[in-house]
Amino acid sequence: MWIESVIEHTKRELELLGLNHIGLDATVVDFIKGLHEKLGNQPGAMKSIVKYVEQLIDKKPIAPITESDFDQGGRCTRCEYIYRASDGRYYNDRAVIFKKTFEDPSEHYLYQGNVRSKQEITLPYILRRDVQLLP
Repeated sequence: MWIESVIEHTKRELELLGLNHIGLDATVVDFIKGLHEKLGNQPGAMKSIVKYVEQLIDKKPIAPITESDFDQGGRCTRCEYIYRASDGRYYNDRAVIFKKTFEDPSEHYLYQGNVRSKQEITLPYILRRDVQLLP
């Protein structure tokens, strides 16, 4: 069965990293088993959920941002770098991320020049990452 091979692979890889000594292997295995119980043999759906978990850990919204998510001052209550300007337009100050390479873990935001991180957005808005390479 597919899930059994995934679990065996997971256990082996986590053991090679030494994560079995701190019990993290059981947590990861339980998480994968739980996803499989709810979703069945759907690796694509399981990967989507894992991406959502990554965003939740970073405290990023995963549901669309709507008008009701802004306070009286125009600040988005769910994402600190999204706001409503005095002209009524909405902006994401970190809509574009700049990197030296796609594999580079560091992220850069630019606010001067022709290319900028800040972009106007329309609601409802789903947070997404636009990555551009630095020259």
